[in-house]
Amino acid sequence: MGLAGFAASLTIFCLGLQLYHYVLYPLILGLLARVMGRRKPSAASIPALRTTMIICAHNEAGVIAEKIANSLALDPSPDEIIVVNDGSTDDTLTIARRAASAAAHVQVLDKPERGGKSAAMNYGAAAATGEVLVFSDASEMYERQALMHLLAEFADPTVGAVSGSHRVRPPKTERDLVGKSEGLYWRYEDFIRRSESAIGATVASVGSMLAIRAQDWRPLPPGTINDDAWITMSTLARGRNVRFAPRAVSWEEASESSAEEQTRRRRITAGRILLLGRPEIWPLKRPAVLAAFLSHKVLRIALPFLMIGGIVANIIVVWLAPGWWVFALTLVLQLIGFGLAAAGYLADRTGRRWRLAHLFYHITRSNLSILLAVRDIAVGRSFLKWDKPSR
Repeated sequence: MGLAGFAASLTIFCLGLQLYHYVLYPLILGLLARVMGRRKPSAASIPALRTTMIICAHNEAGVIAEKIANSLALDPSPDEIIVVNDGSTDDTLTIARRAASAAAHVQVLDKPERGGKSAAMNYGAAAATGEVLVFSDASEMYERQALMHLLAEFADPTVGAVSGSHRVRPPKTERDLVGKSEGLYWRYEDFIRRSESAIGATVASVGSMLAIRAQDWRPLPPGTINDDAWITMSTLARGRNVRFAPRAVSWEEASESSAEEQTRRRRITAGRILLLGRPEIWPLKRPAVLAAFLSHKVLRIALPFLMIGGIVANIIVVWLAPGWWVFALTLVLQLIGFGLAAAGYLADRTGRRWRLAHLFYHITRSNLSILLAVRDIAVGRSFLKWDKPSR
């Protein structure tokens, strides 16, 4: 074959998988969802299930009172609200107790020693009395009927867990465009999750709005970083279904800096990589779910390596076989993509608006986060306990 031929094959392989992940997989999902899509549950189908909302909080003094008030105002309101104070060093515990005193069905559990979110979730679940457990972050504010849309999905007895839609509020200043990238990312994710849910293959959930039947709940293993991914995949692997409720919406303020957002994504990615080594999350007996998991989540981890391999191999092809004009074209397109990412970085730094450049910048930054997460794992860095980004 020769070096040029090998490099050409590698270029096609790397670019093909990137194209499949970013474009073809969502398109295929969208088409399948239109053909196979199930009927949306109606408000009249809401089952009468006792509901416990569990809010895990560490140093959330600035938002915990608002979060409790938001939870009490939901329609329907949770039958029980449990706030787990996970070793906060600020006034979270005091403020939470003051806010909870107005409602008898709100209890605050103090966990003096910080153990991380997964330990706090286990702590709260052990005290819960609900038939459905709804896990939420303190910084997430639910729309008034979010719980109604979550519970409607449980009318199907095969459904073990349901996730809502995470939205990011616009940035506070014109110079901070992080929220625009975050919002674009979550709209893209929502489309994929909505399509996966329609064909019965939901493999992604958000921990800020994740409901699970108490009978399907299993305590999170020690050291779990991605609690939402573990709950989703282990539930699927046991033969239960997971749904996405797009009308169950929660809102969060955008991160105040790109550095904070990248640190968050590094932590999530590191947790996802480590999760692959746990046999209980692999849905080997469910081919459609396994295909969605490989396409949506596993392939994403390989993207930065495919990106690097694709452009390096492409350069080698053009260098050794300049007459192969198709590869010259793919190289130009890749360079344009990297150029747009660089322009997006500059736009982010200067507060300028350029949606296309920002999109390429976000993709490149996400892939950089994966590389950094791999390095973090290699050097033994722990993300079990982490500081929340400023909002």
